[in-house]
Amino acid sequence: MASKWDPSKWEIQELYSRHPELRKLLPPMAILTPHSLSKFLHKYKSVYIKGRHEHTGSGIIKAWKTETGYRYVRVKGAPVDVRSIDELYEKVKDGRSARSVLIQKTIDLATMDGRPFSIRVQVMRDRNRVWRYAGMIVKVAGEDSVVTNVRRGGGYAATIEHALARSLGYGPLKTRRVKRKLIDYGYQLVRYAAKKGIRTHEAGLDLGIDRDGNIWVIEANLAYPSYKLFDRLEDKTYYRRVNRLAAEYKLAKRKSR
Repeated sequence: MASKWDPSKWEIQELYSRHPELRKLLPPMAILTPHSLSKFLHKYKSVYIKGRHEHTGSGIIKAWKTETGYRYVRVKGAPVDVRSIDELYEKVKDGRSARSVLIQKTIDLATMDGRPFSIRVQVMRDRNRVWRYAGMIVKVAGEDSVVTNVRRGGGYAATIEHALARSLGYGPLKTRRVKRKLIDYGYQLVRYAAKKGIRTHEAGLDLGIDRDGNIWVIEANLAYPSYKLFDRLEDKTYYRRVNRLAAEYKLAKRKSR
């Protein structure tokens, strides 16, 4: 793979699909076509449709089959019903060019108060270009939202300890083990990307835990991940750490020129 600064979701999928272990964490994904839409909705309970270059939950659609046809929601709000797969395809493609839209199996994410959540793991290079774990935060979907992006879906932020206790009944020991696994996956994701030519010095890895406790990769943001979400937590430890690491890396980079 050529060196890139901001690879698309499809390039990320292809990248990690070649890793013997990380590939197991990827929900099935395909380029959106009438055939792939029909196939995925026949095989899976529901799907996400997303632009290959879109970020922050922009324009994400969740679609599923009903007794009388199909139904979809764009980001949040009331579902829209259509009768045929062809009509659904035209609605979710929304005039976008071929190969610019992806379809992905949805994950049956663990929930808090009926709302699904994802987990952001922030990993950053320090002044010596060594990867460091910078923080972890839970993003809870807003009411009637199909995305966990807090700004886009109107949700809220929480700690991983609170989320795992509330949703899955995990105690402190189990939670520590899960956190360790999430951090380890974060390191594996960024190191493999860097090894394969992705020019990244900071990454926001969006991971999910399903109702059975399995971990999934939702999205790997390898360029310009936002730090602001960490400021929503009452404890500012992570927020201060990500800003410190970012500032130290930038200063070291300027001095090396």
